[in-house]
Amino acid sequence: MAAPTLDKADPRPPRQRTGKVRLRSWYDKTGFWLLLLLPVLITLAVFQFYPLLETLRMGWTNEGARTVDPGFVGAQNFERLLTEDPHFWGIVRNSFIWVFTSVILQLVIGTLAALVLNSKIKMRSVWRGLLMVPWVTPTVVVGVIWRWIFEGSNSGLANFFLTRLGVFDQPTVFLASDFWVWPVLLFASTWKGVPFVTLLVLAALQGVPKDLHESAAVDGAGPVKRFFHVTIPSIRGTLFTTGMISLVTTWFKFELIWALTNGGPGFATSILPTYVYTWAFNRLEYGMAGAVATLALVIIFVVAAMYALLFREKES
Repeated sequence: MAAPTLDKADPRPPRQRTGKVRLRSWYDKTGFWLLLLLPVLITLAVFQFYPLLETLRMGWTNEGARTVDPGFVGAQNFERLLTEDPHFWGIVRNSFIWVFTSVILQLVIGTLAALVLNSKIKMRSVWRGLLMVPWVTPTVVVGVIWRWIFEGSNSGLANFFLTRLGVFDQPTVFLASDFWVWPVLLFASTWKGVPFVTLLVLAALQGVPKDLHESAAVDGAGPVKRFFHVTIPSIRGTLFTTGMISLVTTWFKFELIWALTNGGPGFATSILPTYVYTWAFNRLEYGMAGAVATLALVIIFVVAAMYALLFREKES
C-alpha cells in the first residue's frame, strides 16, 4: 500500500498530516456508512437492546407493583418457576407444540403454494397478489377475524355453515374446547405465516436453473423425483433460513394467541410469551415475568442452535 501523499505547503508536522489522511480514509470507507446507520442503531439500542437487558436484569430481582422493598434475589425466581409453579412445564410443552407444528405446516404448505405459483396457471399475478393479504394484515386484526369466525354461537361463521350442512347438531364453542382450540390456533397461525414462506421459496424457485430439470427429465426422472432430487437441494439454503426465521418469530408470537384465547381455557393454550404477560400485567410481579422471559430466550437459543447444527450435518 502506497504511503499517503503529504502536502509540502502544510506547515503542520508530518505525523499530524498523516493522522488527518488516515482519519479521512477511515471516514470515506467506514465512518460515512456508520453515520447513515446511526438512526437505526439508536432506535435498536433504545427500543430493543435496552428493554432486553432490563428484562434480563429484572429476572434476578423481586420487583413488582406490590413489592415494598425490591432488590436482588438471585436465582429464587427461576427456582420458583422450575420447581414450584404448577403451570410452567405445561406452558413449555404448549410452546413447543405451538412452534414446531406451526413451522412445519407453514413450510410444507408454503412450499407447495410456491410450486403452484411458480407454474404456468391462469391469473398467476392475481393469485400472487392475494397471497400477500394475510401477511400484511396486522396480527391482532387476524386474531379478531378468526375469533369472530369461530365464535361459539350461531353468529360465528364456522358454526353457521357447519350446523346448516349437518356436520354439527348444535353450535360448538371452538375456542373453549380442549379438542378444537389447538387446531383453530394452528390453522390461524398457518394462514398468517404461509405467505412469508411462499414468498421466499418462490423467489428461490425462480433461481433454479431449468437445465437441471431438463437433464433430470431426460434421465427419466418424474415430477416427484425431480422435486426431491433437484428442487429441494437447490432451495435447501432458503428453506433453512425461512425455517429459522419462522421458528424464532413464532416462538415469540404473542398477539395471535392472546387475541383468540387469552391463553385459555385456563392455561391450556398459554405459551411462554403469554405467561410473561400474565406475570407482568395480571399478577404485577415483574421479577417473575423477567424470569419467564429469560428462560424463554435461553430455550429458543438452544433450539435454534440445535436446528442449525442439524442442518449443517445434513449439508455435510
